[in-house]
Amino acid sequence: MTLLHAVAMLWHKLKQIFQPANKGYVALGVSGRHFFTVLCFMLFSGSSIQAQSREVGTANNIAALNIGDPVPDALWDLPLQVVNHPEGRESITLSEYKGKLIILDFWATWCPSCITSLQKLDTIQKELTKEVVIIPVTNDKLEKAETFIKAQRWQLPTVVNNSILQEYFPHKYIPHYVWVNPEGRIEAITGIEPVNRANIKAVINGENLNVPNKVDLLSFDSKKPLFIDGNGGNGTAIKYRSLFSEAIPGVFQMTSSVISDSINKTSRIYGINCRALTLYSLAYKKIQSFSKERIKYEIIDSVKRALFVSSEDPSRPSTSDLFTYELITPLSEADKVRGRVAVDLQHFFGLNARFEKRKTDCYVLKALPNLHKSSSKGGERKDNFFDEDSGQIYTQNNTMDALYGYLNEVLPLLVVDETNYSKTLDLQFPRPDQKDLTPLQEALRKQGISLEKAKREIEFFIISDH
Repeated sequence: MTLLHAVAMLWHKLKQIFQPANKGYVALGVSGRHFFTVLCFMLFSGSSIQAQSREVGTANNIAALNIGDPVPDALWDLPLQVVNHPEGRESITLSEYKGKLIILDFWATWCPSCITSLQKLDTIQKELTKEVVIIPVTNDKLEKAETFIKAQRWQLPTVVNNSILQEYFPHKYIPHYVWVNPEGRIEAITGIEPVNRANIKAVINGENLNVPNKVDLLSFDSKKPLFIDGNGGNGTAIKYRSLFSEAIPGVFQMTSSVISDSINKTSRIYGINCRALTLYSLAYKKIQSFSKERIKYEIIDSVKRALFVSSEDPSRPSTSDLFTYELITPLSEADKVRGRVAVDLQHFFGLNARFEKRKTDCYVLKALPNLHKSSSKGGERKDNFFDEDSGQIYTQNNTMDALYGYLNEVLPLLVVDETNYSKTLDLQFPRPDQKDLTPLQEALRKQGISLEKAKREIEFFIISDH
């Protein structure tokens, strides 16, 4: 428990002690001879307070805030311990940012999607400094968070020791975003999908934000079997006993590897609220590293095909496209458990799955003699691959894998990397135009990289109904 955190706890205690009375005065809520006792307890019992952090909300009468609620004065004025502040400050208050859109971004160093989102939000913050303030919030220890943030070279100050904010905005899954509009009310509480430039600018311009509300089922425990003792529901949605079910409302999408329980002598694997293809990745682990072009759906049945190829935004599937699966077997080797998952999927979906090598058109990256001239001069590792407003792409002190991954995302054919180049690079090239790749090819060639169309034998993952 840091001194700053203890002071924050003291602030909330004092808010209780000096309770509002009639006619604008305050009434002391603790008798005079007990006041010094309370003060000393708060200052010198930090470790005890930290150990009971889940009880702080009750002790301080902190009510969870919902959409439409005004931010209370106690929260506006609450000292928040921070790291990575540009002025070297150790604390901030939300009141410093009144009149701006405030986005509280609850994250952790172990959460990949949180990190990806923060990289984008760091860029947005630089662009919209006058209108929005993005405040990352983490439960990670100060030293761990500070070391990680410095390695990422983010400029966003990050709140640490956030137990009181957790009481105001309880949640179970991250990333978790709380939007406080310029009028000081909770505009939205969301997951990752709505956090983008368009929605941020909409709130800044006073428009209503029509996005899904993130409501976590706080009682859910992914370590326990589904539907037992009401964990995730009462089991009425089960479709297939291994088991398959519909989506579980209020639970994040999650998957597991094979979990071996030597005490109960069982093996377990699950996929919760997942699209069909994600369930296939439980059985066929290798496809987790495949680009979407290496997965082919040769499915005639339109209903079954729609489970994999949807006209809707794939990042926001309807709940009818989501499935929950759990398998518990006698203790077995991981490969045997995955084989059982493959059998279950075949029976449930009525589809065949296999790996198959096919000769196919693709783009091949090759190293030219002058590639060494593009070797990085060092500096910060960065790129603007996802800056859609920029016509010129750059990547600095980055790997060939980064270029390969980006091109695989944006080019119409698969990309194969045959450069065997392991050093970092500094590159610039025009944003790829799928109708004419000539400018891209010429720019890369000048920097020592050939990008040419060719045929190669590539391994695909095939899902078919024949």
